[in-house]
Amino acid sequence: MSNITCSPPRSKTIHVEADIPASQRDEFERAIIDIITGKRPRMEALDRDLASITRRAMDALEFIEASIHAHPGAGGSRRLVAFLAGLYNGEEYPFDLTELRGLDTELANACLDYLNYDRLGIKEVDKHLANRERDLLRWFVQYGIQPVSR
Repeated sequence: MSNITCSPPRSKTIHVEADIPASQRDEFERAIIDIITGKRPRMEALDRDLASITRRAMDALEFIEASIHAHPGAGGSRRLVAFLAGLYNGEEYPFDLTELRGLDTELANACLDYLNYDRLGIKEVDKHLANRERDLLRWFVQYGIQPVSR
């Protein structure tokens, strides 16, 4: 847990004191150097990474949807719908990640690519689906995906 205090600005500089864990010292020092020098390579790298993650995730979700549409009733499609349900509402639709082992490599990787994007919490999965929530809710019924009872 870091503790940062800032003094009121005097002229164009500020004084900052921070208590950070020793394990984060190097990262903190690199960030300070980026700020002081005006260079933003770490932020630019994060922006590039985010764009790459987003692009891969959208391609992956499109591939997942196409597979569900192409193979209605298949066990792999049920796994994919259960995966999407877990992303949609993991509390009501828990998903066992070992289920991904039952998918072929391309589909399992597509799920992982989308999961990598989803962890960022930018937008819910149903907002990215071609027909939004409509297909997802229809698939829940079609594949017998039920919320857990409380």
